[in-house]
Amino acid sequence: MRNYFKKVSMFLFFGTLFSQITTAEPVFENEQYQKALWMTTRFYGAQRSGVGPNWLLANYSPTNVASKYIQYANAAVEGQSYIKDADSDGYDLTGGWFDCGDYVKFGQSQYYSAYVLLLGYSEFPNGYQDLYSADYNGYVGGDDYTWEGKKGVPNGIPDILDEVKYATDYFIKCVRSDRQFYFQVGNGGPDHKVWCTSVFKSCLPNDLGGEANGSRNVYSISEKGTSMVAFCGATLAAMSRLYRVYDANYADLCLMKAKQCLDFINNGAKGNIAAAENQFYGAKSKYEPDVCTFLVELYRATEDESYLAQLKNYNSFSLGARTWNHGYTLCYNNTEDLAYYTMGMYAGDTLAQSHLKHFVENLYKPKDGYILNVKYDKWGLLRYPANQAFVYGLYKKMTDELNEVDPYSLATIEYIMGSNNKKYSFIVGFGDNYPKFPHYRNIYLDDSDSMALCRMSEKHLQLGYMVGGSFNPDDYPDNINNYQSAEGGIDYNAGLVGALGYINSIINPVPTSSEKCIASTEVQCYLYPNPVVNCIKLQSNESGSVKVVIYNLEAEVMRRFDSTWESLASEGVNVSNLTNGSYILSVSSGSASATKQFMKK
Repeated sequence: MRNYFKKVSMFLFFGTLFSQITTAEPVFENEQYQKALWMTTRFYGAQRSGVGPNWLLANYSPTNVASKYIQYANAAVEGQSYIKDADSDGYDLTGGWFDCGDYVKFGQSQYYSAYVLLLGYSEFPNGYQDLYSADYNGYVGGDDYTWEGKKGVPNGIPDILDEVKYATDYFIKCVRSDRQFYFQVGNGGPDHKVWCTSVFKSCLPNDLGGEANGSRNVYSISEKGTSMVAFCGATLAAMSRLYRVYDANYADLCLMKAKQCLDFINNGAKGNIAAAENQFYGAKSKYEPDVCTFLVELYRATEDESYLAQLKNYNSFSLGARTWNHGYTLCYNNTEDLAYYTMGMYAGDTLAQSHLKHFVENLYKPKDGYILNVKYDKWGLLRYPANQAFVYGLYKKMTDELNEVDPYSLATIEYIMGSNNKKYSFIVGFGDNYPKFPHYRNIYLDDSDSMALCRMSEKHLQLGYMVGGSFNPDDYPDNINNYQSAEGGIDYNAGLVGALGYINSIINPVPTSSEKCIASTEVQCYLYPNPVVNCIKLQSNESGSVKVVIYNLEAEVMRRFDSTWESLASEGVNVSNLTNGSYILSVSSGSASATKQFMKK
């Protein structure tokens, strides 16, 4: 149900904030915007399922276990959760992100969130820093998880990419083939039965949300689920472009899997589905905007204009008269903004540009005060203005107005950070006044199955979790049982991170080397014979040394070796030891690469 926010409430609330938006001058010290971005980005490391490492759970073993479950505690693996996630044939599905403060891996939120995070980095790269490593060794080794302690150890890769790569490692597994796609692991019913950490929850039987008697339920599809597949593919395509300077082979693998996502969409029935067991996420009404976003990202990754040509098959949603009302706002379920930005910015679609302008000038822009949440929804209120603040940044990028921060975007994020009449931050651990009882199980490091006993671990307070919050901080109950306001999620934080990246790119820009602007080039080449029995060759006009990787369609590395373009053309590659089936040959040298599929018989 979409309702309108009552005008009297808007006037009373926004009137107190009007002075904030008359200029675009930040109200916090500049470092605080960096800290907020660091916290809200590192939050995704606290969402890591599997081996991790998950910084929040590092060195943690079950504590204060409820007596009725004590017999399961010995099965715990320190700091790890759900290391048995797999299909019935043993296919590995560990990794990825928990959806929120609980432990199901939902595709509806995960693929969308990862894409929004990468889009923010892609468009505002000099807003994002490298302050720690993917394994969090500085924080864990120093037993200090605070911003002020400065224990992070940079690894040469922006932190946002480290965080999203943990997700794309999982996404690669989810795209098992062009006809099998995994969209969910676990389900909400059993997951909610015991209040405890994910480390201990994993020890419990399946009917209590654990994996004591084998993997949780996993769910796959052979068609439909189009929006999830599109956002998975868009994320992988974007990662192939953004990560290529750090690991060309990984970039090739991401691109290969992104193309399989497009094959999945094009070769099967289209449509969206609800979460398995019909819990928590309904089916989206539209998938076309998400496929358009995906096609533009494939074009950006490959510079192959055939992907732009395919937009006409899906962009009819953009051609009619505007029908959006003031119940519309960007979220995982409404994603036209992302399509209009990518099509307008990178496909030169002037109609898409005008639609995005309509969003920021008519739907999102308030008559008074800061950006109004035009979708009045009691569940997770603050995600919507945070998302809108990100859209404002994208619009300013599209219109080449990045000389100063947009005042609406800035004031919105500052309200969430604590610039309000109560000086209350809705980001757990930010500032001095923030939620002390978020609905988030792992931060309490307690397995007593009692919310009443929950107290946050002192050294893990800087979680970076944005709660659903309130339009009036005086009304925020800070009640662990209030899911609507005290819970957050990976999709809640995604737009906030993007908006903070935009703000920091202007007020705290990070120098970026020209090396990171290298565009990947998919070289023209010909692979033959195909199908092949013994030896396969690759003909190209390129020369020099190359790295070669052969994958099966489940993304497992079958062979990895160094060669030259000349050797691949003259001597080829002996594949006689491979079992019959389909494989991917990936060849890379600097920014030049080729990815080809072949059949071994």
